[in-house]
Amino acid sequence: MAKPEAPVLETERLRLRRRQHRDIPRMMQAYQDDEIRRYLGGHPPKDGAMLAQLVRRRSPTEWAVTLRGEDLYIGECTINRVVDGYLGELGYLFLREYWGKGYAAEAAQAVLDYAAGKLRLGRMCACIDAANTRSVRLAERLGFERQGMRKDCWLDQLGNLQSAVDYSLTRERFVSFIV
Repeated sequence: MAKPEAPVLETERLRLRRRQHRDIPRMMQAYQDDEIRRYLGGHPPKDGAMLAQLVRRRSPTEWAVTLRGEDLYIGECTINRVVDGYLGELGYLFLREYWGKGYAAEAAQAVLDYAAGKLRLGRMCACIDAANTRSVRLAERLGFERQGMRKDCWLDQLGNLQSAVDYSLTRERFVSFIV
């Protein structure tokens, strides 16, 4: 039986589709960029083999983001950890040359629309490095509400303790953004 795949989502400027093997060189560029890596928690992929595993995983809630009309990876947007059909965690990253153009907000809104409409999730959350002010502003612009800060709760890629800000968006609130 085939694994479920992320459906294609389209916005005015973007096309979100499943990751593909041809995305790996640009994914590598993103995941090896020190400015991007500094805000990634956990153990982000370090090489082509790890990225190939991400591509093969074919999750139904992980999208490569491309510009509409061009099939070139510019970033990604995900719903991580869907819990009991109720809670999902929004995640995103973009190649640096696409920062400040509104692409992250546009892609995230498309994923939130999908989470509310198709997945019928009751709540979305986001856990953001407190120093990542761009992501903090984006979460707030999308309607997420700050729930609290966890001080010195994770190690960055250099082994330094970092703090995280937790955000939440209830179904009532994110549905009101799409109506």
